[in-house]
Amino acid sequence: MIRTLIIDDEPAIRKDLEWLMKRYPDFVVLGSCGSIAEARIIIPNTEPELLLLDIELADGTGFDLLQEFPDRNFRIIFITAYNEHAIKAIKFGAFDYLLKPVDEEELMATLKRLLSENAVNTRTQMDITSGHLQPKKPALQNRIVLRSSQYLQVVPFEEILYCQSDGSYTTFHLSDKRKVMVSRPIKEYEELLPESWFIRIHQSYIVNHHFIDRFLKDGILILKDGTEIPVSARKREYVRQFLMGDH
Repeated sequence: MIRTLIIDDEPAIRKDLEWLMKRYPDFVVLGSCGSIAEARIIIPNTEPELLLLDIELADGTGFDLLQEFPDRNFRIIFITAYNEHAIKAIKFGAFDYLLKPVDEEELMATLKRLLSENAVNTRTQMDITSGHLQPKKPALQNRIVLRSSQYLQVVPFEEILYCQSDGSYTTFHLSDKRKVMVSRPIKEYEELLPESWFIRIHQSYIVNHHFIDRFLKDGILILKDGTEIPVSARKREYVRQFLMGDH
């Protein structure tokens, strides 16, 4: 059984999570608390394997708390109200995040995936996440961290040829012919990948425009490696203007 600790400053959220977690026999809730001050005492005493952790707490943030445990050996699922910058950071590195109010089906899917995946080095996980909250750090400025079912893959922007959508999954095609599939829709990566590198040309494609070789009149982009990618009819004029420098 996975020993779980709930940390959230809203009592109603804590109660809901405790009730939901009781429905999953592979998890046991060790307790819950609502502040960093309480958590810093409870964590060493209970040695949890999983934290359901709110980001914005009354006396600080979840990241503040995690910095106090540099040798942590627990995994983290964030429970958060919508915050664009925090969620972007979480998508880069954390195991997962859930938006308030927590949807039971989403929680169930996340817990099932946690059980099925191999253990992830949580220190690396949170170092990556925290790094994206501080974009001035040059080591993480030009890369993205992709979470596959088995590992975290660090990918520099310069190695991404294009992204291809397949429903709720996105495949990253890399310059060395590797492919990395992640269980996130392409729309999320349109928000995460910078316009200085990438352009959305189709409902199913985002392209690294540094790899574009030519744009054919029939709406086909040819990449430098010869890959042909369709441009949607409504995006063709936008792509033409972008390549001409008019955008």
